[in-house]
Amino acid sequence: MIGSKERQPNRRSKSGLPPAATELSKLEVIVPGSTANLGPGFDALAMAVNLYCKLTFDILETNDLSVPLITLKGALTKGLPKDQSNLIYTVLSNLWRGDPNVLKRVRITIESEIPLGKGVGSSAAAIVGAVWAAYALTENIPDNGTLLRKAGELEGHADNVSASLLGGLVVCAKAERSKSIVTQKVHWPKEWCPIITVPRYVLSTKKSRAVLPRTLQREDAVFNIQRASLLIAAVQNKDEEALREALHDRLHEPYREQLVPELPAVRKVVSGFPVLGTVLSGAGSSVLTLVNRRHRKEVCERIQTWAATLPEPPDVYALEVDQEGLRVNYE
Repeated sequence: MIGSKERQPNRRSKSGLPPAATELSKLEVIVPGSTANLGPGFDALAMAVNLYCKLTFDILETNDLSVPLITLKGALTKGLPKDQSNLIYTVLSNLWRGDPNVLKRVRITIESEIPLGKGVGSSAAAIVGAVWAAYALTENIPDNGTLLRKAGELEGHADNVSASLLGGLVVCAKAERSKSIVTQKVHWPKEWCPIITVPRYVLSTKKSRAVLPRTLQREDAVFNIQRASLLIAAVQNKDEEALREALHDRLHEPYREQLVPELPAVRKVVSGFPVLGTVLSGAGSSVLTLVNRRHRKEVCERIQTWAATLPEPPDVYALEVDQEGLRVNYE
């Protein structure tokens, strides 16, 4: 039986800067997952959610080869490579500018609640955490601009990494005359809750982008510009009626429905219920439904009932918006 998974905001954080890598025995980086696009905000909008990827970097006293390089914890890390091809180790080693002997003594533990390959920002969270650690462990604490630029280059787009780093709803854009990423964080109303329906199958961003047209009609481009702008104003003014109109899209969702049949299915399932809207989460395969907190239980139960009838029932997550972004513990 599938139930909605209630999550409370994660508060495991510590302020201050880590000591030098030569004095550090453990660094723990906790990064939230994210949901991107939110309908019309293709490659521009993303929001952090309270599903977390925790990366623990232990620095051994000696390079003990009996201790595995990568340790995976949690069901959602199954299938990740444990050798040096692992994304996190690759990012760490490629950015390393410190003593190579220290790198040889680093061991990484990965524990993640973020579904892999489902459009909830699993790779973005891993990349942000690894980039932060690579700089921090080499005694060069990065600013947000450096982090976003490097993580965005590795991820291929900056929306998910911006939300995972900063928390909340983030608007991002590439600078016109440099490689930097310009961001603005927008406070998401606490009353508006994300419910994410996660199918069993994986959908790669590459495959999801391949179905998009190369050109657009002017009226479709104008339609999305209007709604992306309206979405930000609706969030700032806590206007639910404006948000309902703002969540419509013509740039990517009409083409991706063929890959994610759960999108029209969930929309039909919640039709007649007091939802704010249902959109694709990132490139899919997950589906995001936004709802006022007072209606969350009934909407979750409705999606749960529908999900239980399917041969391969999707998971249903009743989440909160993470307002903090990346946080760090160290010893």
